[in-house]
Amino acid sequence: MSPSSDESAGPASALDPQVLARLLDVTRRINSETDPDAILGTIVDSLVSIAHADRGFLMLRGEDGQLRFTVARDRKGQPLEERKFQVSRGVVDEVAQSGEPRLIDDAASSDAYNARMSIVSLSLRTILCVPLQTQAGVIGVIYVDSNAITRRFTEGDLPLVESFAAQAAATLERVRLERVARERDRMAAQLQVAAEIQRTFLPATFPPAAGVVGAVAAVPAQQVGGDLYDVLRFPDGRVGVIVGDVAGKGVPGALFGARLLSDLRAQALLHGDVGDTVTALNAIVAERATRGMFVTLIYVVLDPQTGRCQYANAGHIAPTVRRPDGTLVRWTGVLGPPLGILPSLTYEMGEAQLEPGEVLVLLTDGLGDAVGENDQRFEDDRVDAVITRAAGGPQDVVDSLLAATAEFTGARPQADDQTLLAIARS
Repeated sequence: MSPSSDESAGPASALDPQVLARLLDVTRRINSETDPDAILGTIVDSLVSIAHADRGFLMLRGEDGQLRFTVARDRKGQPLEERKFQVSRGVVDEVAQSGEPRLIDDAASSDAYNARMSIVSLSLRTILCVPLQTQAGVIGVIYVDSNAITRRFTEGDLPLVESFAAQAAATLERVRLERVARERDRMAAQLQVAAEIQRTFLPATFPPAAGVVGAVAAVPAQQVGGDLYDVLRFPDGRVGVIVGDVAGKGVPGALFGARLLSDLRAQALLHGDVGDTVTALNAIVAERATRGMFVTLIYVVLDPQTGRCQYANAGHIAPTVRRPDGTLVRWTGVLGPPLGILPSLTYEMGEAQLEPGEVLVLLTDGLGDAVGENDQRFEDDRVDAVITRAAGGPQDVVDSLLAATAEFTGARPQADDQTLLAIARS
């Protein structure tokens, strides 16, 4: 907006019908605008014009809490050059801290601000600074000033500037809420896509395999999880099972896990030794992982005919075998660090025997870490007790663990994914 042609007139009263009409017009314009920069520019331009100020600034707090210039205009509605971003920081900081407006009339000679060299050096005669208030507190200030004696602000101008400040604060809050809503919708769409992607590479049920029965279940802490599992069927009749945990949840963890399983399938066909497979996979993860991401993983290959098992463990919970009499045995023969920490590490292969009637259980730490009443953890001892009591096959073990943790946690949100896989010779 262009300033009034009457240069000698003081700023109009906030109660002036013409001013109220201008304020209403500004309100209509910013309510129909969707660009935040255009909204704030309109507010400052209109305020400078109506108040007959020489300059107008809108300053907002950054994430670090510091005030920064967002809009700066001269009396002709033109953006100010950065070198002219000079205001009385003493006045600005006091308003931002106190939340109270400040009017400085004849600023250069004011006793209250006589020591403020910034006012003197800028040759300012009159200053009006008003806080931008929301429920979150003071988020910024609107500041107008003038160095012309004929344009001195008065107490009558405070309601006008405060009205603009209230409008600016309300607009900023509306824009913030709209941005939050858009981000929420965007994240919901991303999570839906990620969940669909995850469902395509994680088997919903244990796939049929000659000589083997199995069961699998996954309960993500979020819509998508960072746990991973898979079942491999080799041409010679062997069956491979994998359970892992990516150090990262949500979409990043799910996508990283998807690619990791793809790499593992490829490496499993290239290497006959499971230790060599995990060693090759570790080099891939170490090269690809960023920001400290790593993966714990247990990989077991079973020959259903002989019961011979080969396994490699990269920082994961040791496999548990439940014997027909209910006793539990841990496979702790080999253990290396999680994938992605030491690029050149060689992982060893362990060997064990799975006899008829025994159930091999692989799981992630989300079960033991499940949180119940009074922030109590389910803990590994309860996990073992459930496995011991589950007298049936793999499906009974999986169902019993799911039921026990669900009863323990109730409706409480969980911080970690829960994944379990059980297998036995048929």
